[in-house]
Amino acid sequence: MSTVLVGLVLLPVAVALVVGLVALLARPLVAPAVASVERGRFRRCLAHAARGDAHLKAQQLPAALSAFEVAFCLFTVRADARLPELITRHHTGLLSRLLSVADDLPQHGVRLLALAKVDRLLERRREMQRAYLQLQTRPLRDARRLQLERELHHNARDTRGAVRELVADLQLLSDRKVAYQ
Repeated sequence: MSTVLVGLVLLPVAVALVVGLVALLARPLVAPAVASVERGRFRRCLAHAARGDAHLKAQQLPAALSAFEVAFCLFTVRADARLPELITRHHTGLLSRLLSVADDLPQHGVRLLALAKVDRLLERRREMQRAYLQLQTRPLRDARRLQLERELHHNARDTRGAVRELVADLQLLSDRKVAYQ
């Protein structure tokens, strides 16, 4: 009888210890897998940009703009601390390509405002991403970390909308250029 009572008391303690150990070990083991997934997502964005470059060389502006729109990397980096810098360089290259497209179109001065809006949103995203990665050592449910995740999510939504608007404006202006010629 007393053995059964001791067993009933020790069983929940043992389960709690095992769950605690698994939780402690899982985080360092999961980080490389998450980093690998993030790098894969980034490689897909690079592939979209390469397709956009190919379309641009082939004078297929609508297809190039669509590929550039999809090429923006707007996911939250959680594991790979080097990836945000690569993403920032990638975004700079995309904005440069879009600026060159805008320069080739008539009435491009108006569209510089849309490019500036996208650039401002991406710069804010870079700052938030850097702050988020600095909070990596904090618990998953830390208030500041959760707030930054929400802000990054809202920024991604706003940036997607701004990029969509920019691409639509550039496509509209390119259609007008064809009509003028």
